[in-house]
Order: sequence, then structure tokens, then C-alpha cells
Amino acid sequence: MGKVYLDKEKLVAEFFAGYKSDSLIISPEDFFLLKKNGILDAEIVLELQSEVEAALDQGCFAIINDERVNARAMEKNGVAIIALYAGTIKKILCDASIMMLSDDFLVGVGNMEACYPDIKIDDYEPSADEANDAVVKMTISGDPIREAVGYMIASLAVHFIVYHEIGHHKLGHIRKLRESYNFYYQEAAHPDISEEYLEERKQMELDADLYAADQIVQKMDLVMGRWGKYLDMEFGYSEMFQLLIPALVIVKENLPTEAYSVKEMENSFYLPNIVRIALTAMVIARKPHIKKVLWNDILTMFLGDDAYRKQFEEENRMSVFADSHQMTETAYERFYSLMIAGTEQTYANIFMGNYLPATFQTDIKAMNWFQYLYK
Repeated sequence: MGKVYLDKEKLVAEFFAGYKSDSLIISPEDFFLLKKNGILDAEIVLELQSEVEAALDQGCFAIINDERVNARAMEKNGVAIIALYAGTIKKILCDASIMMLSDDFLVGVGNMEACYPDIKIDDYEPSADEANDAVVKMTISGDPIREAVGYMIASLAVHFIVYHEIGHHKLGHIRKLRESYNFYYQEAAHPDISEEYLEERKQMELDADLYAADQIVQKMDLVMGRWGKYLDMEFGYSEMFQLLIPALVIVKENLPTEAYSVKEMENSFYLPNIVRIALTAMVIARKPHIKKVLWNDILTMFLGDDAYRKQFEEENRMSVFADSHQMTETAYERFYSLMIAGTEQTYANIFMGNYLPATFQTDIKAMNWFQYLYK
């Protein structure tokens, strides 16, 4: 292990007291045993590491081998720290890959007949003796297009989680929690927390989500250019948004906490997860340069498919057009709300089976609670 990782190990060790392994920090080069794909590999994560540490003014970004945390923003001796659990990356990649093996998801993309009937995963423990050992090696699809799309979705999800943690530092949340409440930023509930603290934490989490959304938007053109060049295909905002929605759904399903009852919602640090991803998606969809493209695509679809437009209007009890050619804001937002719900339904069908009705009942309650509380 090089000196930089040894320093990081010492820097983050006290936040994970009781860790038994010889190595808490995993270097990206040791974590990824994947062929270079230009989308989500060791080189890309090293680039993300450099981006994070530059954003934090020579802060610390570490992939950690501790399953007790999903991702965490911390500070020690004036050094801003972001820790991302290696298993989180693995789980996100697994979820995205499994979704791409379902013919219910992104119909018409790639060749489903070429895909393997299942997902093959080989696990390895990190070793200090062999630098090329890895935590995960995956074969996910027999079709290169669907395989690449799976990596794209996973990459967006990983970046969103990391940008969220950067947001906690950049927006001053870590410092304020220490100065105002005299304890570190934490995920677990504290027995003496006040209602004021709960509301402040809810706002902090929402603000960090919106910070992450802004960062995704700022990087979108760069990512589209890179992926398009590597895969020899064109990407636009519509295509990126179609990848971003499942990425956010996967983020939602990998969040460590969820509130199900009204009491849990009121006493949680977080808004319900479905509310978080819906707000994030719509914030991005409302960015003027992105909205211009998405709006035109949806308008063209409604104008070109009269039967679908009528079905959409009947099912949602609304008119798509304010006049013969102008689509309403309500129809635009409703379309993407349904896109989120449809993607989540696909996820639930693949991963939860008969649990699907309970999932949507919970989400409806969460949305109603949010609208009532924040109307």
C-alpha cells in the first residue's frame, strides 16, 4: 500500500472504530478487475477521486471496505473526507447489469437474444500482496450495447452519490453540525435530537441532492462527448435523461434508510426516497438547455401519436395541449413523473416480485405526505 493510502487509512480510521481488517482503504486499481471500458473502471474512478479531492481543496476521497456505511462526508483536523463503501459500487453495478438483462427494460436497445440468461459474479478479497487482485469482476451481457448502457447507468448513480457527499462539504453542513450541535455528521439517529435538528437535517439532505443534480448537469456535455466517442454513437440530453432515471432509481434502492410511516417520515433525517429522486429528476428536467430538447421530443411524440396522446389524457385526466400546438407544463412534468414510476416498477418487477403492490402503496403515501407538509 502506497503512502497516500496509508495516510488516508489513518485519517479515516477513527470514524470506523472496531474495523477488524488489515486494510480499510481500497485503491481503485485494486478494486476494479474490469477491462477498460471508458465508462466505469479504475481509471474513471481515479479521475473521480482527483475531481473530489480538488473540489475539497486537497481533501480525501476513499473507497472503504466497511459495510456499515453507504457513503459518508466527514472532517478531521481540517481535512474534508468522503468515504464510499466498495460494496455500494458493486451493488449499483449489479443492479444496473441485472436490469439490462431484462427484456422489460429499454426495449429495442441492443440484442436481447445475445444476452446471457443470468449474471455471473466472481468475488475476490483485496490482498496487500497482489496489487492486481480485485473486489469485483463481472460478466454481465452477451450484447456489447446493453453491457455499455448498464455501465453508463451505474456510472451516473455512483457519481450522483459522491456529488451528494461533496455537497455536504461545499454547502457547509459538516462544519455547521459540528459547531451548532457539537457532533459529527452521522446517519444514525441520536437519542437527544431536537425537532429543529431534524428539520435542518432534512433540508441539508435535500440541498445536497440538488447540489448533486447541478453537478450531474454541469458534467453532462463532457460525459456525452466521452461516451459517444468511445462507443461511436451519438448522445443527446434525451438519451442521457433516459439513463439518469434508472440511475436515480438504483440510488434510491441503495440508500441505507427509508421512512415508511408518517411518524417515520417526520422523525427521519431524510425525505422519503421516492420524493428525493422525483425532485432531483424534475430539477434536472427543468434546466433550460435540457428542457428545450426534452420538451421538443415529447411534443413531437404527442403530435405524431394521437392515440397515445388521447390515452395519456384519459388516464391522467388532463389536456396535453393548451391550444392545438402548445404542450402544457403539467403534461411535461406528468410525463417524466410517469417515466420515473415506470422505471421503478420495472426495478420492482425484477428485484421484488410480489412485493410490488406494497412498494407503490408506500410511495403514494410518501408523495401525499410530502405534498401535504410542503404545500
